[in-house]
Amino acid sequence: MTAAAAPPIVTGVDGSAESLDAVRWAARTACLRDAPLEIVHALDVPALLAGGVVPPPEEMIDALRARGRRALRTARELAAAQGVPGAGTRLDPDRAAQTLIEASRGASLLVVGSAGHGRLAGLLAGSVATALGTHARCDTVVVRGDSWDEPGASDRPVVTGIDGSEAGTRVLAAAVAEARARRAPLVVLHAWADTPPPRPDPRCVDDAGRRLLGERLHDHDTGDVAVEQVVVHAHPRRELIDRSGAAQLIVVGDRGRGGFPGLLLGSTGQALLHHAACPVLLVRTAL
Repeated sequence: MTAAAAPPIVTGVDGSAESLDAVRWAARTACLRDAPLEIVHALDVPALLAGGVVPPPEEMIDALRARGRRALRTARELAAAQGVPGAGTRLDPDRAAQTLIEASRGASLLVVGSAGHGRLAGLLAGSVATALGTHARCDTVVVRGDSWDEPGASDRPVVTGIDGSEAGTRVLAAAVAEARARRAPLVVLHAWADTPPPRPDPRCVDDAGRRLLGERLHDHDTGDVAVEQVVVHAHPRRELIDRSGAAQLIVVGDRGRGGFPGLLLGSTGQALLHHAACPVLLVRTAL
């Protein structure tokens, strides 16, 4: 009996520079994980339905297919240059978000660019990235910035934010795994923001934060990972955004405290998708 194939890393490409960055990042990660890579291009045929019901001319669909095949060929060549010569490719007639959400059911990781065609590149997270952060069935990486591709970027830390929620255990496990695979140091951050009066003694809160980090780290094998524990008096999303400029990857949960599973992306995740200076891994904490 042959072993089952490992779930692929799936990345979406639309021909934009941001999506090609996602392909490069995904291919490098596939090498690190020894995982197959699948590259998907969505034709978005539903957007061409006149009045929502009349199909577009076949010539137009043929042109979309030709453009999609070119985008996939370029992406496949780019993946090969990163060390993945056998990436799979797929054209899908549906919209990008629906196509990738469906692909996430059998994927180990989804990787997309921060913005695609029709968006202000580098300014706002595209609608596809936001939809995946909310509805994907596996962990999702949104590739932001270009610092991850600079010389020496592999020496930068993986940074994760941990709160007191149960989801923090899975987030920390994912962060440790990423740091180990990348042979990178890990910064584990607990940030506590201002509270209404009466405010707690900062020393007590710092001690409580360090106990929390120590307890969480005790449950994970970090022996071969250099871990720095940080407790700060700041808003978590602002602290993570500030630290993203010197990180190679930020790892957070897809929900915050009080989040509604399957409904909304947490405020910290939303802020990072819009403003982080490096790729952001959204760990799926509720299926």
